[in-house]
Amino acid sequence: MAHLHSSNSEPPSSTHNRSTYQCYPFLTNEEFAEVCHYFDAKYCRAPLGPLRKQWRLDLHTALDTTATSHTDLVTFLQITIPLDNNEVDDQLASSLGNIALGEPSTSSRRSRRLAMQDAVQQPEADSMMIDMEEADKEVVRYPLRSSFQSAYVVYEIHLHPTYRIPCLWFTLHNLPIDESPLDFDSVYRHLIPSHFPLARGRSQFGSMGGISIDHHPITGVPAFFVHPCVLPEIMGNFDCSKEDYLSVWLVPMGELIGLRVPREIAMESSME
Repeated sequence: MAHLHSSNSEPPSSTHNRSTYQCYPFLTNEEFAEVCHYFDAKYCRAPLGPLRKQWRLDLHTALDTTATSHTDLVTFLQITIPLDNNEVDDQLASSLGNIALGEPSTSSRRSRRLAMQDAVQQPEADSMMIDMEEADKEVVRYPLRSSFQSAYVVYEIHLHPTYRIPCLWFTLHNLPIDESPLDFDSVYRHLIPSHFPLARGRSQFGSMGGISIDHHPITGVPAFFVHPCVLPEIMGNFDCSKEDYLSVWLVPMGELIGLRVPREIAMESSME
């Protein structure tokens, strides 16, 4: 279905990282949560400067509505990017940021990560209570507000319940009044690189090349997603550590729909 093509390169000579997975390149719910946390850590450490206002990543936890995990919660990543080069309105961002939706700042996420490392010194019951409270706060915070005045796109990375690999979802927001956020023409106009050989025609089944519309896995509202059917074959060409799994995965997937990982994140060392 998708128009991704893996190369005919031989399997990687080193495969020692694969032993850290239950069944590489497929992920369990726990492994997916782990790779999400690693990618979030890279984002927090990367020296993005002003780019951090334009390339926003947030780690979320939500109630599992698919009954595919052993827990009641699932983890996913959300990336928000403007569709043009206009600067974010700082005044509006500050105003919206004060509306008790409580999205954690980069520094607070670092502090929380350090606190988790000290959790071993706390009684187990106290540690569990803290984890539950944090999870509740994350559920309340979703969906994330945006402070972009102009058009923007929200990408989300969820674990696909069937393929057991990351799946890239996305939605368009604040488009001109004459453009529909659920129109494939809008997707092609704003996201698909002009040089990318993605099929330009739409099928009668509501898809365009490797892109389809379905109900969002958390909210249930219509959203686009990139079909992950060939990703296991592509990921099989790499021996990815869990720290680098999503960095590698986002190269072919993000290129499909205009999502490019900043170099500062891609080059960020996985070592603390």
